[in-house]
Amino acid sequence: MDAIVLAGGLNRPDDPLYVLTGVEKKALIPIAGKPMINWIVEALSGSGLVEHIVIVGLKPDDTSFNHSPVHFVDRVGGIIDNVMAAVDRLKKVNLNTKKVLLCMSDIPLITPEIIRGFVADCGDQEADIYYAIVEEKTMEANFPNSKRTYIPFRNGRYTGGDIYLSDISVPDRIDLDLFRMLTSSRKNYLRQARTLGFGFIIKLLLRRATIEETAERARKLIHVDGRVVKTPYAELGMDLDKPHQYELIKAILEKRQVQVIKA
Repeated sequence: MDAIVLAGGLNRPDDPLYVLTGVEKKALIPIAGKPMINWIVEALSGSGLVEHIVIVGLKPDDTSFNHSPVHFVDRVGGIIDNVMAAVDRLKKVNLNTKKVLLCMSDIPLITPEIIRGFVADCGDQEADIYYAIVEEKTMEANFPNSKRTYIPFRNGRYTGGDIYLSDISVPDRIDLDLFRMLTSSRKNYLRQARTLGFGFIIKLLLRRATIEETAERARKLIHVDGRVVKTPYAELGMDLDKPHQYELIKAILEKRQVQVIKA
């Protein structure tokens, strides 16, 4: 399989992360001695599952890698348009691509073992898309006070993981306008829920909807076989958006490096 990393996010001058780091391109924020994007690429390459990696939003001279073939694509718009551009590149560099791992560039705590674990949890991989979610108690056990946003379901509170496993043909079969709307509001679950219907919003607000019901409603709406993966890997949901998350992640990665040196 191949991988796509979305790295086009920018920090505005008034953004707290920019004030803290002085770095405009979010993926290049230095953490524990290297740009954040490098931790992502190292995890994907080290998994032994990924042949080619396409990075969207960076230039070849922004950073360097000593890993799997890495290709760069300019940012062309929103998430869906950037994914489409990356898929087009993958189809040119690897004619045999069937499955693609898609992840954001702000989850630097992932490791090769986590990548392999997530893919294994996707099972037979017969579905079109697999999406990771992390239960609140799992997140809090691993990252206390990380201040994630959780969606309340009847069977627990969950946050989204920033990784997907998708069939490469999916972008050719989906309603692009619908997906643009859903991804533009990916941080606002109530806005996304409106797409599923008013009755479903009430059910969600009353915590009567289950994850399985939500996934089934989404499948019927977008006409794509999507599966939710309840992952034990809290690192997939530990994205870096705020200064306190930067400090938390930085401390963990620095500790890992010390442990590697001692080993």
